[in-house]
Amino acid sequence: MQKTITAGLIDIGTTGLSPVRDEIIELCIILFSFDCETGEVIDILDKYCGLREPSVPFSKRANKLLGISRKSVQGMSLDSRRIKSLLDQAEIIVAHNASFHSAFVSNHFTEAAEKPWYCSMNGIDWKGKGFLSKSLHKLLKAHGIESPARNRAKYNALATLSFLSNGGSNNESYLPELLNSKPVSRRDTFEQEEAAEQGYETVLQNTFYDEEPINTTYSSEPEEDGNREKHIVFHGAVCASFMASSIVFIFDRFYNVKLSQISYSAALISYFAFVAYKKKKLCESWDPIELFLGFLASAAALAAASLISGLLINLFHS
Repeated sequence: MQKTITAGLIDIGTTGLSPVRDEIIELCIILFSFDCETGEVIDILDKYCGLREPSVPFSKRANKLLGISRKSVQGMSLDSRRIKSLLDQAEIIVAHNASFHSAFVSNHFTEAAEKPWYCSMNGIDWKGKGFLSKSLHKLLKAHGIESPARNRAKYNALATLSFLSNGGSNNESYLPELLNSKPVSRRDTFEQEEAAEQGYETVLQNTFYDEEPINTTYSSEPEEDGNREKHIVFHGAVCASFMASSIVFIFDRFYNVKLSQISYSAALISYFAFVAYKKKKLCESWDPIELFLGFLASAAALAAASLISGLLINLFHS
């Protein structure tokens, strides 16, 4: 058996979950050699981390999760020659959730598709070792390793290599077990790409352990930021109008109370409650433009609510 092996550990940041519609915006690869029997890392041979400006819409969700904005990567590109050189030198590729990483990296670099990919998320029996989760950040926390920026590739790659090389009991390496696991097949990568083509990206490997498998799907429909804001504002205004008119009608019809201010309060509260919920779900924050749009939509909702409630009240009083 080969005594030492040269591996490339890869971590990436992307604009989304679909390897078909989304693109890499950050890539980090660490080239290292290790002892096949003990897992001891012999040497860090080389390392490259780079950013690139994507050609697809850059969502605010990616901005929030990665801490990378389109402005910060404007005009940037990856050093393809250097990345290809590192891939050529690597005998194997290691990544946490390798099928996901392989699908993206292989789209940019054909050399990556020719290498065996080993998955540190599924190639190691984390459950048998007593870990409740096999997500990268849960494992890092369990091993007492902190990453300066949770979702940045350049930090995650170093942290991953750190806990794989000496994070086991008695500081034993996990690398021999990983090397003895089955490499990620091209079929796994193809299934992710096929799922993305159909409009959904399926996470094939479960992050948490349960008695029954759970497949989590994420919508990967491309939606530009401006269109999404209009979508949220429009539905918020409709929601506000409906809520306000309903409350005014109920008070007038059943309680004989004519409180027009209820219309204004209900419209304002329901609008911002709706938008706040959507923002939280999308992991987004407010900005001044959105606040201005919110007030405009609220004003439109107030007018619509007053009109609708007035028509309903006159209709039932006639």
